[in-house]
Amino acid sequence: MTASHSTATASVLIVEDNADVADSLARFLRIGCGYEVSTAPDGVKGVRAALENPPDIIILDIGLPKKNGILVGEELIESLPDRPLVIALTGYGDATTRALAEEAGFDHFLIKPADPFHIESLIEDHLKRRSGEYEPDPTSR
Repeated sequence: MTASHSTATASVLIVEDNADVADSLARFLRIGCGYEVSTAPDGVKGVRAALENPPDIIILDIGLPKKNGILVGEELIESLPDRPLVIALTGYGDATTRALAEEAGFDHFLIKPADPFHIESLIEDHLKRRSGEYEPDPTSR
């Protein structure tokens, strides 16, 4: 876990209808990484939460009740004043769903169960890019 003082105050919204998934990921990101984390159990509440308190990062399930994650992501990408990092975290690993997420503007598409350390790495890279501190790892290619 690599939380630093410059990124520890980053806010993350997890929109996930499976309470166990939402709670365990929220706990990891809050306690292990130092982020401010909130959760929403469905698409409508996720949109409302993001509009009321715009997060730096949104982690979205695709198969959400009330409003699916693709529509939620698309709406928030278009309407939030500062573009958040948007990560799909889903059980739908098919090419069609991946293409829909890409077209909607999602930055990353992860299939459950996703490694929380990988999620942390995506968030840290985003925060470093945003702050101008990002230097690509030459060994990662």
